[in-house]
Amino acid sequence: MNLRPKLLLAFIGLIVVPLIGLGIVSFLNSEHLLEKKYSEQTEITLKAVGGNIRYFFKELDQLTDSSITNATVQEALRSLRDSSGDASTLIAISQYEKSLGRILFQNPALSMVVLYGMDGTMLRSMRNDPTTFLPIAYDLLQSHPIYRDVMEEGGRPVWIGPYEQPELTGNGAALFTQMRLVKDMDTLNNMGIMVTQVKSNEVSSMLQDFTVSGEKQTETRYLIINKDGLVMLDSRHKLEGRHAGALTAAPIEQTQRYDSLRADFGGQDSLVSSYNLDRNGWVLVSVKSWQSLTNENVRFVKWIAVITLLCLLFAILFNMFFVNRVAKSIIRVVRKMRLVEQGMLDIRVQARGKDETVLLAHSFNSMVDTIGNLLSEVRTEQERKQRAEMMLMQAQIKPHFLFNTLESINALAAQNEGGKIMQMVRRLSNLLRTSMHQSEIITVSQEIEHVRSYLEIQKYRFEDMFSYELDIPDTVLDYTILKLTLQPLVENSIQHGFDGLEGMGIITIAAEVEEGAVLFTIRDNGVGMNEEALMRLNAMPNLQSAGIGAVDEAAQGERRGLGLRNVADRLRIHYGSHYGLRICSQEGYGTVIRINIPRSRGE
Repeated sequence: MNLRPKLLLAFIGLIVVPLIGLGIVSFLNSEHLLEKKYSEQTEITLKAVGGNIRYFFKELDQLTDSSITNATVQEALRSLRDSSGDASTLIAISQYEKSLGRILFQNPALSMVVLYGMDGTMLRSMRNDPTTFLPIAYDLLQSHPIYRDVMEEGGRPVWIGPYEQPELTGNGAALFTQMRLVKDMDTLNNMGIMVTQVKSNEVSSMLQDFTVSGEKQTETRYLIINKDGLVMLDSRHKLEGRHAGALTAAPIEQTQRYDSLRADFGGQDSLVSSYNLDRNGWVLVSVKSWQSLTNENVRFVKWIAVITLLCLLFAILFNMFFVNRVAKSIIRVVRKMRLVEQGMLDIRVQARGKDETVLLAHSFNSMVDTIGNLLSEVRTEQERKQRAEMMLMQAQIKPHFLFNTLESINALAAQNEGGKIMQMVRRLSNLLRTSMHQSEIITVSQEIEHVRSYLEIQKYRFEDMFSYELDIPDTVLDYTILKLTLQPLVENSIQHGFDGLEGMGIITIAAEVEEGAVLFTIRDNGVGMNEEALMRLNAMPNLQSAGIGAVDEAAQGERRGLGLRNVADRLRIHYGSHYGLRICSQEGYGTVIRINIPRSRGE
């Protein structure tokens, strides 16, 4: 990946993402702290409201405690038990009902008091207001499950909330109903049941006192629900009689002490808090709109957003005017360096500014200058080395070949073979003329004539040992070749390929033109070489002729002439690594040597 995308990714990953993440974390943390703060405040409020409600019902319990032991109530129930149904009894009942009215005046929340005798006879006293219900029929009360609970409590109060038992208390107004068993103070026998109905106005007023709080008048909704989730009281009087499960998925009716959570309530995101009143499983619930709570947090969130945006803006400006400029300077140097890698040493970087990028540009220019000078020196030294190597290789023409040729001429002279002597001397002169040619590059025709002279001399020396064929098209003759390239290969075939061969040896020299190159093939039908020797020759950086191992180089020089290694080295040095020779051979089937050189004509 290039530098600029890396810097962009680093900028996004190390600056943009952390800043955005910091803003999100700050916002979420502020919401969490806000929820925790209001949850703690709501807990205090609910405990205060719940304490007032518990005290209210405790006060009513104490009032009815004193009422069931009151002499008037005791005497009234005895008179109902012993009544004969005459006119005096009716007058007594009327007097007792007036006496029950005193109980109503002890607490303004009391709406109606009813006394039932065990035989169903009823005494009642009520207020003259719209919230008063008619008394419950005794036979209906006896058949209701609440009657069994009242009897099991043995005089302790049993409370029914508004809308809990509409078949007994109705649903026209929100009233709390208390039922308790009345016992004879002398015998402790069951004498009757006292039913007291309490208006919910006072409890509602307690809830209303806490519905508005804070500087911004955050309205809070208060509910009282029973253990089944039924809404008995609502500070807004809109949800009474409904089930809380239809309003929220939070299990607020299961609250054991105090719970607070953020949840959907009536289709609105809210903070829902619940507090157990420790009475009949009733739960006091507080509902606050989350939007109204977060209004106080809007300013803080706005500040966070502004700070985050400013940081992003400064980071972008820093990236554009500083990081981007440095990156451009580095990328410019890298591009110039790639051009230098391609061999363009005249490239220079313009130095701008007064920082380290100027030093980088100067260092690059100085480095390119140094590299150019070093390459010039290396090129010069390489040329000197190549010339020295070529001169050394040219000096390796075997003296014993000249000696053997002269001995052959001397033998022909002793036999008075003047014609053959003349031919050998002419061939030897052609051979030496080409070997001593001042130029390293000669035409193919000159190289072929040099090889022909060498072969003719060898045929004079080794009669009936081999023959040769030349297949050189005229189109190849004008191309150039490094001198003394083919003769060492032909010499290798005669000395090693025909050694031990039964029958006549044949050497074929052919040439052809390919795309941009000239291909020479030297083929013999000699003894060849095995696969191991062939692989060893082809794998070596500098090829060696078959049969040559790790022996003294000087000692082998006389036996193998210039040799395969000499030719391979000369071709590599002069033409480069893309050109050279390749050996193909199989034991018993001869050897093929291919030479590939660039196609070039001499001037």
